[in-house]
Amino acid sequence: MQLSTSLLKAIEDARYLLSRGYKRESVVRFVGDRYQLSKEERLLIYRGVYGDVEALSHKEKLVNASYLQGRTLAVDGFNVMLTVEAAIRGLPLYLCDDGFIRDLSAVHGRFKITPHSLQALKLIVERAKQHEVSQLIILFDQPVSHSGELSAEARELLKALGVDGEAKTSRHVDVDVSKLGDIAASSDCVVIEKAEKLFDLAGDIAVNMLKRKPIPLK
Repeated sequence: MQLSTSLLKAIEDARYLLSRGYKRESVVRFVGDRYQLSKEERLLIYRGVYGDVEALSHKEKLVNASYLQGRTLAVDGFNVMLTVEAAIRGLPLYLCDDGFIRDLSAVHGRFKITPHSLQALKLIVERAKQHEVSQLIILFDQPVSHSGELSAEARELLKALGVDGEAKTSRHVDVDVSKLGDIAASSDCVVIEKAEKLFDLAGDIAVNMLKRKPIPLK
C-alpha cells in the first residue's frame, strides 16, 4: 500500500506546523480540511506525525530487545494487543515519525474478545518469554468491557508458558505501566511521556513474528 500524494503533502505540512509548536488538534483539522482527507487519514496524522523535538524525545526512550533480558516489562494491554491483532488481520501498520509502529484501531469503552484477540495475547506472552524478561506485567483498562476476562486469560498464559508475572485491570494504566516495570510497552503518547524507557513490543511482534512491513510516513 502506498500513501496518496495529497496525504503525503498533508503529512509534510503537519510535520512542519507541529515542529513550530502548533497544537495537534488544530494542525490535523487544518491539513485535513485543506487536503480533504478522510477520517482515517486524519487519524493517521494525529497518531503518526510529530514535530522534530517530540519525535526525537520519543525515539530517545526506545530500547532494543536485548535490553529486556533480566528486566521487568510492563505492558499496556489493550494498546499492544490491538496493534498485534491488526497485524494478524492484515490491516495497515505505519512506521510513525517517533519510531513506533502503530495501527488505526481504538477502544472506547466497549471491546469484543475474538480469536484474533486471544492469538495476539498469546504472542505477547511468547515474545516476552523469548526476550527473557524477568517479569511480565500486563495491565488492562478497568472501565473497558471484558478487561477482567482478558486479565484472567493472560494469567493462564503466563502460567502455561512458564513466565513469571501478573495480569490485572487498572483504572490508571498510563501511570501504572510507566511505573511498575523497568520498561513500558506501549505506543500511547500519554504513556510515552510518563515512562523513562519503552519497548515497541507490538511493532516487534508484527515485524519479527508476523513478518509484516509497516508503511513509513516519510
